[in-house]
Amino acid sequence: MPDIDTELDRVAVCFEPVPSLDRPSAARSYSLGRDLTIKTQYKRIIGVDVSSEKLDVNDSITKSKSRIAVEVPNTVAAVSKQIVAKIKDRQSVLVICEATGGYEHVLVDAMHEAGIDVCIANPRQIRDFAKGHGFLEKNDKIDAGMIRKFGEDVPVNLTPKRSAEEKTHQAMVRRRCQILQIIAAEQNRLAQTADAFARELIEESLSNLKTQQKTLDERIADVISEREKTDPTVTILQSVPGVGVVTVSTLIAELPELGKLNRAQIAKLVGVAPLMNQSGKSDKKRITRGGRSQVRCVLYMATLSATRHNKLIKRFYDRLVAKGKLKAVALTAAMRKLLTILNDMVRNGECWRSETVNVAT
Repeated sequence: MPDIDTELDRVAVCFEPVPSLDRPSAARSYSLGRDLTIKTQYKRIIGVDVSSEKLDVNDSITKSKSRIAVEVPNTVAAVSKQIVAKIKDRQSVLVICEATGGYEHVLVDAMHEAGIDVCIANPRQIRDFAKGHGFLEKNDKIDAGMIRKFGEDVPVNLTPKRSAEEKTHQAMVRRRCQILQIIAAEQNRLAQTADAFARELIEESLSNLKTQQKTLDERIADVISEREKTDPTVTILQSVPGVGVVTVSTLIAELPELGKLNRAQIAKLVGVAPLMNQSGKSDKKRITRGGRSQVRCVLYMATLSATRHNKLIKRFYDRLVAKGKLKAVALTAAMRKLLTILNDMVRNGECWRSETVNVAT
């Protein structure tokens, strides 16, 4: 029978003690190079529901001149005047909002500039949290209140401040992903179109898109080359057979947690960890789900290359296939293996050394 502590550690991203109403709210951040939890106590939690034009605010302070207005325009000037200016003791305040596809960046950037801790939370987790508290209905005011309650009850990961160069790099990585998706859609349309004029327009669109992709690839390669001079992570990742510029660029831009979490945590974050689904006598097949899809896509391609050119990953993949595992299952396991190796290498600051890496599952 498996050891329960080991099993829980493998399954969970992280578990904290059950929140107490008597204990102040906490947040955690991960120290570079170590899996270290640093807790910060907050006296004031501000939940913000973000939309394109306005911010719905729920402040834990109920009676004070410093209380923030319930509704604030989603502009730099309004956030600065109506939110930042009313936060005096900035070291004891946490602002928490949901990821909304980019509309949250005005708020987040303003908090970072003011030196206020801020967290961009996963919307699915907050919605599940609200349902667990009996809130099946949904509107902006309720969402803001549940976001604040989530920040009070659940230890959250702070969102780190990004430099202008990092933001530009991330924007290029995401635009490249968008272009690849549009190219795939246009190619499907081309295959289904018989009209000559329509095909000509689609081919012209494809040509422009591929030109953009080539330009982005060149710019991203230049950014990585320049960053390699100051960031040893680039050198470490590029030393791995099968890992190219696109993979390195995506990991740096979209997975800043690499090297800061343990193997179970990083695998769940990317979405390559087999999740347990057991209840009573029922013990269903473990499947992977969730995680950061863009990182998972480039990791898939890197692993596919590694199964041919990386002796360690190839041996691991071939052994699973020889045991009767489906190729898709073996490839997913190889993705997780490659990711955990990269995570350990970045955490330890070591480049690739194939003869010393453990291949065991």
